[in-house]
Amino acid sequence: MQNVTKTSEKDVQLFVDLTDKDYTVNNAKVESISLGVTVDGEIYAGDLAVNWKAVDDSNYDDGNSTLLMRNIHDDNANTQTMGAFYWDGEFTETLHKILSECGFSKDAVADVCTSEWGMQDVGRASYDAFALAEEMLQHFNIEYEEFV
Repeated sequence: MQNVTKTSEKDVQLFVDLTDKDYTVNNAKVESISLGVTVDGEIYAGDLAVNWKAVDDSNYDDGNSTLLMRNIHDDNANTQTMGAFYWDGEFTETLHKILSECGFSKDAVADVCTSEWGMQDVGRASYDAFALAEEMLQHFNIEYEEFV
């Protein structure tokens, strides 16, 4: 298994540097993939993140300050990129290919899918990857209670 390291007795980390690749989504450069997994009795898998270069939108205002997430219908470049990852799945096939190349099983890779819209963030596309997390732990013989 490539790009996975054991960071402590009960923690593992996946990090794939993609800065030298030409991956883009909606003209935003895809920079890396990361996933941290911790075991404290039960398995805790942070979401798998595909990190991308966001444009500066520090003045972003969609006209509704009560929303905790972005208005999916606005034309802001970052929001459109978030939608391309989430709604359109523009990077999912490429992500699956990269994870396969890292040595994850076909089943674990097939299990990777986008998390809910509220988990998406500027510069970071969120994916669920529980089977991947389990394989990472198994690779380092870290015991955990099976995720249900």
